[in-house]
Amino acid sequence: MATMTGCVVTVPVPDLETPAPTSVPSSAAPSPSTAPTPAVEPIETVVALVARPESLELRDAAGTVVIELDYLDDADAAIAAIEEILDAAPVDEELRGTSHFPPTTVHRWGVLELWENRFVDRWAFAADEERTLSQPSFHVVFRGADVGGVALSTQHGVSAGSPWAVLEAMPDLQVNPSMCSGPYLDYVEQERMRPDGTVYLGRIGVDFGGSPEDGVVTDVRAPTPIFEDGCA
Repeated sequence: MATMTGCVVTVPVPDLETPAPTSVPSSAAPSPSTAPTPAVEPIETVVALVARPESLELRDAAGTVVIELDYLDDADAAIAAIEEILDAAPVDEELRGTSHFPPTTVHRWGVLELWENRFVDRWAFAADEERTLSQPSFHVVFRGADVGGVALSTQHGVSAGSPWAVLEAMPDLQVNPSMCSGPYLDYVEQERMRPDGTVYLGRIGVDFGGSPEDGVVTDVRAPTPIFEDGCA
């Protein structure tokens, strides 16, 4: 009897494809941080103090006014500003008042002086009055052309130490007929009242001390009331 032999067929099992590894993008390297440039404060750019009739101007190297110190404002702010510019405290001197001028504290940085009016004692009556250019909170005096590398000048470029002949030759020079103050170039006008109640237009200027005999401008003062009818 014949025996049938069965055939065994092997069916190949296909290999499962292994998925390709996913590429993980590397994080971008941080860009270098740029440190912000420190801001320059306006007062740090001051290279000149210019005396004007209504304020002390603080100017930069381009001649731009960066700060104005009003003579009618409190003197403390002006003193603090000058201290910061010169990086120095002033030497102070107390002056007694007279019937014409109130007691004063002179704050001195070498040839630069800030005269702070103190309305006390016989001048206490004026303490609560509104400040005017004839009776300001403070005024300045320059006795040299620079201090601590900072120029001390005027709108027309005349400073303490300038030749007197140069000042006299300036076409806009004004001379006070009463001689109660020095010659001046830069001024403003404002209403004033005489003792009899008459209102008139008076001048406040930046005047110069000295004479032809001195040969040079000895000092610059502002604000200076120009009393043409006689000394106050």
